[in-house]
Amino acid sequence: MIEEDPHFKVVQTAFPNIGKKIALFWGHPEFVALMHELQHDVSDRPRAGFPAEVLFALHSLEAKHDAQYPHLVKESPDIWAGGHRRL
Repeated sequence: MIEEDPHFKVVQTAFPNIGKKIALFWGHPEFVALMHELQHDVSDRPRAGFPAEVLFALHSLEAKHDAQYPHLVKESPDIWAGGHRRL
């Protein structure tokens, strides 16, 4: 259960609304979209960014999700290697 994960708890404590979305979307394509939105500036409003421990926790959760649900990992062309890389 994702709610027991220590990295989830870091995010949940600092940003409860994001924690709620992570728990809701875990194991679904929406999780991949959420992680992309959180880690890339996709809006016109200014953002301060996450504290380092929250950013690390988000990356760890994303890696765990990718390992558990590899069929949901989006791929994009890697223009340097001629292959694919994770988006």
